[in-house]
Amino acid sequence: MAFQTKLSEAIQLKAKCELGEDEDRQQQVIQIIRQWLVQQPHLHQIRIDDYGIVCFARGCKYSLEKMKNKIDLMFTLRTALPEFFSGWDPMKPEIQAALACGSFLPLPDYDQHGRKVIIIRPGCYDPYRFKPEDIEKANFMISEVMVLDDEQMFVTGMVIIYDCQGYTLNHLTQRPLSLTKKHMYYLQSAPLSPKTINFIRTNSVFQTAYNVMSTMVNEKMKQRLRVHGSNMESLYKEVDQKILPKDFGGDGISLEELTDYWKKKVEEKREFLIESENNCRVDESRRPGKAKTAQDIFGIEGSFRKLNVD
Repeated sequence: MAFQTKLSEAIQLKAKCELGEDEDRQQQVIQIIRQWLVQQPHLHQIRIDDYGIVCFARGCKYSLEKMKNKIDLMFTLRTALPEFFSGWDPMKPEIQAALACGSFLPLPDYDQHGRKVIIIRPGCYDPYRFKPEDIEKANFMISEVMVLDDEQMFVTGMVIIYDCQGYTLNHLTQRPLSLTKKHMYYLQSAPLSPKTINFIRTNSVFQTAYNVMSTMVNEKMKQRLRVHGSNMESLYKEVDQKILPKDFGGDGISLEELTDYWKKKVEEKREFLIESENNCRVDESRRPGKAKTAQDIFGIEGSFRKLNVD
């Protein structure tokens, strides 16, 4: 069955003008990528539908070579990062608890530029009670479910808001530096990168974390970082106030309601998430040339167990 877009006419026009997208080009790209996947023995286990291919196409502005590289890289990373992409059962007690924290909360409405807005809350959980790996698994599961129903963001882009309220030195020191490095590597390798990353409700610990994170992002990403601190008016210039949660002075639903919404949404998609874990594995034993290991990709991380802060 041919891919059928659910985009509004206005967003379809944007895709046509900015990405050169039309129905014929979509179908051609889907066919080429399908043929290419058949020719890649290490990717035979991968299950990617036409919608997924179109998402990659939009994120890569219909560059076939970039698409091939991104598809290979994304699924290679998902295989090499069991910390994030294994044990995807939302009913596991540790995942249930992580989902209830509300660490990763996409907003239901788009901003004034039609962009998806995602709130990330690194200080919303007790760092001594939760493993950061479980928080990240819950976050990536929410992201996976979000993408299922959010075709628009691959045309209009997304914006991230880091709400740093509650973030402490313990959050920083209890998270292995290697985990942060892998997370940042994955995010910068994804076909869709944020238009801006906005930090709000920051405190004294934030600057230390920000300095560490800044060393792990490329120059292009550094240009997209915005620190608003407690100046919410500054944030409103970047993201339409009306769509923001009540907690941020907006008219949208609260962070608590968003947390409940996404927890239920992920639970409803339990079967899909368990299957997607198995359907996204690269068979490195069949890769042409040299197999890729986590050490090849990320280097030796053994010395980065915990971040020491004076």
